[in-house]
Amino acid sequence: MKSGLLISVLVVALQGCGGGNSGNKINQPPPPQFIGIDAPGAGMTAFLGTTAQDIDANGDIAGFYTDPNNTSHGFVRSSAGTLTVFDAPGAGSANSEGTDSQGINTSATIVGSFLDQQLVSHGYSRTSSGVFTTLDVPGSSATLARGINDGGGVTGEFLDANGFAHGFVRATDGTFTTSDVPGSIGASFQGTIPSRINATGAVVGFFTDTNFVLHGFLRASDGTITTLDAPGAGTQAATGTQATDINANGVIAGTLLVSGATHSFFRDATGAYTVFDPPQAGSKGSSATGINTSGAIAGTYTDANSVMHGYIRNPDGSFVTIDDPNAPQTANSLGTDVNHINAGGAVVGVYFDLNRARHGFVRE
Repeated sequence: MKSGLLISVLVVALQGCGGGNSGNKINQPPPPQFIGIDAPGAGMTAFLGTTAQDIDANGDIAGFYTDPNNTSHGFVRSSAGTLTVFDAPGAGSANSEGTDSQGINTSATIVGSFLDQQLVSHGYSRTSSGVFTTLDVPGSSATLARGINDGGGVTGEFLDANGFAHGFVRATDGTFTTSDVPGSIGASFQGTIPSRINATGAVVGFFTDTNFVLHGFLRASDGTITTLDAPGAGTQAATGTQATDINANGVIAGTLLVSGATHSFFRDATGAYTVFDPPQAGSKGSSATGINTSGAIAGTYTDANSVMHGYIRNPDGSFVTIDDPNAPQTANSLGTDVNHINAGGAVVGVYFDLNRARHGFVRE
């Protein structure tokens, strides 16, 4: 269960001065602000705490937290700042059980997964009024919901009786369409793993081939599947390409893996790739986790001291580093990790304190 930044663009507005004065006055918007998110009851020891996972165009945030017993719970934080904690019906309440949140759309409907007392995973959706629907692909041994678009289409993966992963899309009428990328391996917990679904119903994700190499994929709304291999991606086991997000224009963001490092990339609607790392990235590189409609990409990079920093890559190719003010910047501290970016450029993620406890944040 996880397992993303506000575009820092200064808009200069020139306004004529009244009262007979000549010249122009330059008005600039206030600088971006960080708002911390700590769910009530969240654990405050190493790797427990709160994660802000996704943010919709209105500023509503979906996330999850782990309590001192390592049980997970979902939450939604409204754009007005009200935080509501929830557990999916049937979620277990013991160590490693509970509820996560992975995606949210502009109706503030959230999707995610929960583990029951038998440690079986089920997908769910939760409307803004708190109505839950359990999402189990027929015949599956486990279902995980990953993403939801503004039309209510949901994507994720399910496991069959052998533990092999297959992709699915659930339409708003409740019907499931399943898919497997040709060449994906049939091994336990390997297979086809969708990440996100865009406004047109196109899905991106990754799959593992028979050599355990990762490849991205694009599944168009008509079911056509395209394999995605970013230039320079590794060709050994546990290396390759992962597609993590797709915007309404069909631009895909993702991460390529090589031995000992990762690098960010995007693929435009014509199929052309651009591989990049923020200038401050060290040898471990970076990863892209989200892209918005304007083409701003959010992600995380690791510097030469092994400290994580969030980033935004603006459509013009410039970069903004994202560091929560409360994140330690000492060598080998975990730093700031960015999960997603919305249409307005607000970003959400998590930072780690000196005890390595997690704290959610939004930068808006």
